[in-house]
Amino acid sequence: MSNYSQSELLQQLRTELGSAAVLTGADVSDRQVGIWDERPVQALAIVRPESTEQLSGVLRLCHAIGQPVVTHGGRTGLVEGCVSGPGDLVVSLECMTRIESVDETNRCMTVQAGVPLELAQHAASDAGLMLPLDLGARGSCTIGGNIATNAGGNRVLRYGMT
Repeated sequence: MSNYSQSELLQQLRTELGSAAVLTGADVSDRQVGIWDERPVQALAIVRPESTEQLSGVLRLCHAIGQPVVTHGGRTGLVEGCVSGPGDLVVSLECMTRIESVDETNRCMTVQAGVPLELAQHAASDAGLMLPLDLGARGSCTIGGNIATNAGGNRVLRYGMT
């Protein structure tokens, strides 16, 4: 990290996101690495932005000072992509769960990265559409993670990858 101390970084994040959105100490270590991995999370802090703008601000600050970042979505992955170390900042997408729009004419939807797959499927269905991606973890895996891992799922042979 540049000349920023960890306490200065945490204070800046609390200023930008609000204190409730920045978890430290036991609030971090009481969480487990993933659904399949019960090891405690190790990180400097967990931040929980609620919007793309807040997320961009967090990443802008971290980039400027060289702060390592690990993203957490639904934590359902099996490749340990969300394992962090003691000095890492975890960016959790758990509060980015808004479905911003469903465009029936163009057959597309805009959702935040933390939207669970199942919620997106229901939104598509309510609009008379179908989101063909389907996974066993549909209730907890997120759209951001599905895209990041190029998830195929149960219907991949018929409809293709994410």
